[in-house]
Amino acid sequence: MMETRSRKKLPFFDGESKSFEAEKIRSIQVNMQFSLLTQENHKKIMFTSANKGEGKTFCIINIAKEAANQGKKVLLMDLDLHHPRLSQSLLPKERKGLMNAVVKEGNNKSIHDSIYKMDENLYVLPTGVLPPNPLGIISSPIFAETLDLLEPKFDHIFIDTPPVRVLSDGRVIASLCDGVVMIIRNGVTKLYEVEEAKDYIDKAGTPLIGAILNGSKYSEKDKKVYAYY
Repeated sequence: MMETRSRKKLPFFDGESKSFEAEKIRSIQVNMQFSLLTQENHKKIMFTSANKGEGKTFCIINIAKEAANQGKKVLLMDLDLHHPRLSQSLLPKERKGLMNAVVKEGNNKSIHDSIYKMDENLYVLPTGVLPPNPLGIISSPIFAETLDLLEPKFDHIFIDTPPVRVLSDGRVIASLCDGVVMIIRNGVTKLYEVEEAKDYIDKAGTPLIGAILNGSKYSEKDKKVYAYY
């Protein structure tokens, strides 16, 4: 595993620990932990959405950071092999990643050399070089084997994926995960789009452990309730 070269301008929420926004992120992470207690397997968690632009990458990055702050060893894995926003946000200058090990080298033995340490307990596995056939890669036995290889090394593996309504990739990835968290954009995502996305997840046979309503507006009165504490 490698240290990152730069930690500037990372999209982590860096507000005060008692701020309204920080407490919301902390609350989401705690609620997710409770949901996972009901699951027999709860290590590989996929984050997805119905459409693009719903804030999925921002949510997964900050929830992973909060879990790491709570002492969990967390791996952030970017499996959006079309538009890898997580990799571009956290490791824009790095070219080595998951696909280098799985595709270029033809095996997953060097996968740990493609993992970057971002902070205490927080690690990132970027996409690396994007393949011409993403669906073929994630449907292959070597990809499933790679997930199995990584699983014992971490408390949680949080996986960023393309929107399930838009591409089939996320539906295949869901079938390899222990749970799914869906990001819904307040005032943007339509009800039928949420229902369609949930149907895809249900067909994959993976439990939907929760949903995050992103972009909600709160009044100053709501925020002062948190400020009291």
